[in-house]
Amino acid sequence: MPRPRVSLLVGNPTARSGKAEAAIAAAMEGLTKARLEPEFFSTLPQGATVAALAERLERGDVARVIYLGGDGTFAETAKGIILARERCGSDTPMGMLPMGTANDQGRSFGIHSGLKALPHNIAIIAGGVEQWLDVGQVEAIDAAGEVVDQDLWFDSWGLGLSAQILAKRNRDRKIVAKIPVLRQLYRDKLVYIRAGLSSLAKNALKSLIGKARFAAIITIDGETRELGGINDIVIKGTVLYGGDWIFDPTSKPDDGKFEVIIVDNPADWGAITIRAHKRNPVTQDDLAVLGLAPKQIPRGSQIEVKIFRPAGMGPVPSQIDGEEYVSTDHYRIRNLFHYLRIIVPEDPHWV
Repeated sequence: MPRPRVSLLVGNPTARSGKAEAAIAAAMEGLTKARLEPEFFSTLPQGATVAALAERLERGDVARVIYLGGDGTFAETAKGIILARERCGSDTPMGMLPMGTANDQGRSFGIHSGLKALPHNIAIIAGGVEQWLDVGQVEAIDAAGEVVDQDLWFDSWGLGLSAQILAKRNRDRKIVAKIPVLRQLYRDKLVYIRAGLSSLAKNALKSLIGKARFAAIITIDGETRELGGINDIVIKGTVLYGGDWIFDPTSKPDDGKFEVIIVDNPADWGAITIRAHKRNPVTQDDLAVLGLAPKQIPRGSQIEVKIFRPAGMGPVPSQIDGEEYVSTDHYRIRNLFHYLRIIVPEDPHWV
């Protein structure tokens, strides 16, 4: 059988009000010039992309799959690669041409996003340097102990305040998309900031009367912690969070462990974001004077989360990779060690 040569470019030509079509054309041209033999594969609606991509990969002529787009396209592309491997044993590496706002996966390895970054990112893909990425598997479990949903994630899983902010951002984004003037001015980061400030303000008020916090039992690799009242839990796979925060600079995306960030209240979120900002000029001594001493971040490969809501509190929102996920009171998260091959710079580092 001849050696696979095709570079399969996965993208959505209708994304970003059609602007993605120009990015796809530029990527195809750049990949052709780099002699990477590109073939375009359009994403499909209603979750059909993963199975269709796996079927395409099963032909055995694809040397690399390249996603172009945001976190959603990353996830669909990665899941298609994994499904093809599980069904027929093919294991294709994934290249990255990110166009999203935060781009945690790409920036955790030194890959910028946007049209201007295309030539550099195509050169990285042509270089062919590979690194493993650990993948998260989450199970949502109902009150009867039955698994009601299972999915893979590649950046973060979380529940509480951060998931609430993301849910509000998604609602605001849909509203903005219907208004032409706002669609041009009110882009993703601004939507996220507005959603964040709104949620923080509401939760700060709720916290004063104790209605925004929930209790939890978290078991990390067999060690159980009982938490009396928290606002947020984030389980992190890649180094960067939201494009700008690094909770644990010693973490690695291929070490078989996830970081578990537990937030007690909105004020705690503020302290964490000051400490963890990647361009924070304040020293650890300065932070200690301000009462922001380093917070221990537990790590593990098998994580179970059970939450207990006070009377009158509705379901706690959850998210995977920035998209809303099933809301329940019981989750199991597993680190799938070295589960996805990605193409990275020769000297990968976060940006």
